[in-house]
Amino acid sequence: MNKSKLIKRASIVAMAAMLPLSQVATAGEVNISGWVNEEMFAYDDGNTSDIIAAEANGITLGTRLQFAGTQELPNTGLTAGFEFSVEPGGLTPLLSITQATGGDNNTAFTSVNLLSSSVNIAGGFGKITLGTQSMPTDNIGVLSDPSLTLWAGVSPVFRGNGLTIQGLGAGASNTTWSSFLQCLTTPGLGIGFDCNGVYRTGIRYDLPAFAGVKIAVGYANDDIYDISLNHSGSIAGLNTVIGMGYAINQGGGGSNVGGSESEVFQVQGGLMDPGTGIFGSVAYMNDEADGATAGTGDEADSYYIKAGIKRAFNSLGDTAIAFTYGSYNDMYGTANVASAAGSAVVTSNATLVGTTLTSTGAATTTAATSFSAGGVTGSEVERLGISITQYFGAGFQIYGTWEQLDLDVDCSTAACTTAYGGADEVDMFALGATYFF
Repeated sequence: MNKSKLIKRASIVAMAAMLPLSQVATAGEVNISGWVNEEMFAYDDGNTSDIIAAEANGITLGTRLQFAGTQELPNTGLTAGFEFSVEPGGLTPLLSITQATGGDNNTAFTSVNLLSSSVNIAGGFGKITLGTQSMPTDNIGVLSDPSLTLWAGVSPVFRGNGLTIQGLGAGASNTTWSSFLQCLTTPGLGIGFDCNGVYRTGIRYDLPAFAGVKIAVGYANDDIYDISLNHSGSIAGLNTVIGMGYAINQGGGGSNVGGSESEVFQVQGGLMDPGTGIFGSVAYMNDEADGATAGTGDEADSYYIKAGIKRAFNSLGDTAIAFTYGSYNDMYGTANVASAAGSAVVTSNATLVGTTLTSTGAATTTAATSFSAGGVTGSEVERLGISITQYFGAGFQIYGTWEQLDLDVDCSTAACTTAYGGADEVDMFALGATYFF
């Protein structure tokens, strides 16, 4: 998809002069590639509205600059390579837009952050990569989309996840959309999908591809293991793509619900008719923590469906029209862990029943200021969307989207119903452009 600019050895003469002669002789080629993504984002949450110029789509698809190089290793039949990529910084793109700061903060994305830095060696045995990188189960629920309408919308909830939910009542402890989209395998990541989808420092082994099947295994700091399988091909004249992966985090997974480790399984599959341009994809994720505190959201299920058509309706290039639906279930994290009012007895397994704090474990005494809204037994963030993407060849695209998030919370107490029963939906609009190089 990306256009690449090639830097030959002649363009690094100054740097080569500092190297030993043997290194200069084997210096390889460096490719520069990436994309710039910007958009106008508008929202209406039932109480406030605003229009904001911003980066879009978080770390996964936000603006990126990547350097990659390869060279042959003499007398070995092997190649060595590297990857180094950076992205705009300033605010984390995953939670960059809030009602309080989103429109007024003009320092966002004015610095540069390191995204990846790795070296690799490859041959008939496959490829081994060491460093900070995209691990095997990163983007499992994202990239197996035959339409590649990624900048308009993907399974993780990037747009609006930092916004405050309007209409909440007294005692609400989860107040942003991201707080009902909490991952267990990567605690603190409130995007609802792709819950091992962060760049990690570790080692990855990609086995040789066989019959269109690609398998990769990885280990990352700290005690995170994963394996993935990806396949692309065709069935009965339809283009097919599927990706699936499993990860286990034994070094902090599920810590946001008091757990000792977590496991996540994800799968996405898609079909596209090359003749008509009709396409569809379905993604599913299960994220579960072991040893979690009673009453917390210790197992989550998410679904994401996209369907539409992509074909050349005009002379400019392909046009894609897509409809999306997402359901993100029981990702409320610690919403059911209560705190005490005044000087009270609180335990690690405390729950709020009406106005009574009930303990189920060893007690400790502490002073606190307010009750959190216990009694949450389940939650669902429902997501609807429509998008249109106009392609101008492979190097430029413009897209427009409408999305709506709606919250439904299952409660076992009146306090919980008061806190979350009146949650308002939020409507979001985006008009963006992506330039590839």
